[in-house]
Amino acid sequence: MNTERLRQVESLYNETHTLPDGERKAYLDRACAGDGDLRHEVESLLAYENEAETYMDRPAFHQVAQSLADGTGVLIDRMLGRYQLLSLVGRGGSAEVYCAVDTRLNRLVAVKVLPPFLNADHERFQRFEYEARSAAVLNHPHICMLHDIGTEGETHYLVFEYLVGEPLSDRLTRGPVPLEEAVGYGCQIAAALAYAHDAGIVHLDLKPSNIMLMRDGAKLFDFGIAELRYPDTPSAPPISACGTLGYMSPEQLEGKETDFRTDVFAFGVVMYEMLTGRFAFPARKSVEAAGRNLKERVPPISELQPEVPPALDSLVARCLERNHLERWQTVAELLFHLRKL
Repeated sequence: MNTERLRQVESLYNETHTLPDGERKAYLDRACAGDGDLRHEVESLLAYENEAETYMDRPAFHQVAQSLADGTGVLIDRMLGRYQLLSLVGRGGSAEVYCAVDTRLNRLVAVKVLPPFLNADHERFQRFEYEARSAAVLNHPHICMLHDIGTEGETHYLVFEYLVGEPLSDRLTRGPVPLEEAVGYGCQIAAALAYAHDAGIVHLDLKPSNIMLMRDGAKLFDFGIAELRYPDTPSAPPISACGTLGYMSPEQLEGKETDFRTDVFAFGVVMYEMLTGRFAFPARKSVEAAGRNLKERVPPISELQPEVPPALDSLVARCLERNHLERWQTVAELLFHLRKL
């Protein structure tokens, strides 16, 4: 849907939804003038104008319209179980994410779908199921909650709470986050990690694009490559690429064993970026380049942002130690000192 068409749909929706139900049909008969597709798009949106999350001020249409306007969404009309898919809002290498309405509970949700053609990819199917098992044990105010898991035909899907906010990665395009705000987000992210670690889950892909900034704080999501590390839990299926260059610890890049301290390193990278507005390790074109870059000196935060207190600078620097034995050994310990700041 192009921008002009979107504006036409939005304008017609805004005019129609203010009318009493009995007057809408006649108005659309006149306004759409035989344009069946236009009428269908408006009527589909009108059908869900009250389907909003309890924490949202805006109806579902505005979330869908935003994804359409920025080119990330495609307006669709499809049922998957009890979920009415409204818009495709994201697509990765192994899954698609839709904004949808839970028709039973009348709330917006995010539905992560494994395309049927990937069912034959045993590794990706195992990872999809593993993500569900990992997310199912997590119930924390700063972690995106899993609501449901389902299968329809050959389509497998996960249903998460719908997060309304701005990805930290988008926020960082405007420069560093103010000191007090960055420390607040840091505490929330660390608390989420500490909770996950206590449940035996290592995230392994902590980065700004997996952190959503909302009105009530930061939320961590996407445990797609997370691993359970308690001895009484099944081991994670192997994956060919683990993590995101620029946020991966030395042990990840070298294919060595990872643990909770791997997330400590990534947390330090995220904090560095929030406080400075710069990448700690900017060379991310290849594993080899990222590995070489890890050996380079990282400028102290206070060198770039003099208002950052030395204690915070040291805390982040300890997260970024190449040797995992020299980092904070637990996120809980790190969080204790971060909160003191």
